Amino acid sequence: MIALADWLPHAAVGSTFTTLGVLKIYGLSKGIVGGGCKPYGQRLCGTCPSWSRPFNIGVILLFLAIGLGNLIWLGWVLSSSY
Repeated sequence: MIALADWLPHAAVGSTFTTLGVLKIYGLSKGIVGGGCKPYGQRLCGTCPSWSRPFNIGVILLFLAIGLGNLIWLGWVLSSSY
């Protein structure tokens, strides 16, 4: 049986960062601009107004890389335990 400490951190980080990355892609496609004085939902989906577009896209790709990397690692850990 696989220990909780072996899979839970990867599941938490992977799902959180992948969800943030997908929300940011949605916000980018809809043109949502975030910022400190915006509502919570707009902050989560929106891009940073003071950053350039390539930097915003880079942050989105970083979120997706971290999230999907952890989910892939989680899949590997779970599949190798059986």
